[in-house]
Amino acid sequence: MKIRWVVVSLVLVCSLIGCQQQRDAYKTLQAVMEETTAADGPGVVLLVEGPGIGQQIFARGLADREKNSPVRTVSHFRMGGLTKPFISTLVLQMVTEGKLSLDDTLAQRLPDTAVHFPHSAQITIRHLLNMTSGIPDYRDNPAFWEVVRAQEKRGWQPEELLPYAAELPTTAVPGETFHYSNTNYLLLQMILAMVLKDPLAEELRDRIWDPVDMPDTYIEPIALTSGGHIAGYADMNGDGIAENTLPYDDARGLADLGFISSAIDLGEFAPALYARSLPGADGRAQTLATIPTGNNEDEYGLGIMRRPSAWGEMWGYDSTASGYSHQMWYLPDHKVTVVVLISGEEPELANELVARALTAVMPGEQ
Repeated sequence: MKIRWVVVSLVLVCSLIGCQQQRDAYKTLQAVMEETTAADGPGVVLLVEGPGIGQQIFARGLADREKNSPVRTVSHFRMGGLTKPFISTLVLQMVTEGKLSLDDTLAQRLPDTAVHFPHSAQITIRHLLNMTSGIPDYRDNPAFWEVVRAQEKRGWQPEELLPYAAELPTTAVPGETFHYSNTNYLLLQMILAMVLKDPLAEELRDRIWDPVDMPDTYIEPIALTSGGHIAGYADMNGDGIAENTLPYDDARGLADLGFISSAIDLGEFAPALYARSLPGADGRAQTLATIPTGNNEDEYGLGIMRRPSAWGEMWGYDSTASGYSHQMWYLPDHKVTVVVLISGEEPELANELVARALTAVMPGEQ
């Protein structure tokens, strides 16, 4: 009887200690949000999750600056570059199933499209995934932005955007140099369409979003001003003032920038993204192989980024585009996830929040 009472007491004490750790994490992270963000500033959602601290999520700032409505922890954001990890994961699944190979070339998979790009017989799916294809970014063409700013067209298809890239000079020989280009993922979208049985949205739901438990993740509706997500803010017309980006169709709903999600969903996805693996003895090594980006110490892999930190490697993605700044990281050494979503192009704020949040939950490991 005494032994049983001792065991129960120990469990209770451990439970109380765990609860206290979660409460301490909540108070510290709440202070980070209050010190770093403004109630009348960009909408910011911060999620931190890990052993002992549980899932902590906070929201501060405005979702709609015109209506003065606050952002919420469950708000949906346009993902921008964080769309790419989903597409790359789907491509790796196709490789695992033998429907694609990382060594397949652009000329083999899209012969009619490939003729518009030099070196298409040497550009592989691997090059498209890790941004070493040498294909320029269609978003670097001023002609594209002239159409966007004039709101002349809605409902872009990948095929309509490729000419904007083809007009630009190649950035490098395939496989030689990293150059971030959204065009790579439009081409991957077209390749996937050739091998998937069902539409892209259905395949993503069946293969990734439902298994990972991501009910608030979906493809942005192409023809609508909003797919239920909050607005992003950027200087679209060059007057120095950030404005609501929803009226501008800068290729919404496509595989480079056009998915919608929430912080909670991305908190579920970050560990799964890190855990994915190709088959074979070197499958895991291939999946996590990265190359320097030339941007500080960041490295880029098959639709995933690796960033060093004071607490070990962080794996995930960092994106500033289309009026949003987002970061999603998983620290495998600590099993800690951190997600920052911002409805404005505020990369420095995103960096600061990630660093301060990790300092708050792992203060002894700086």
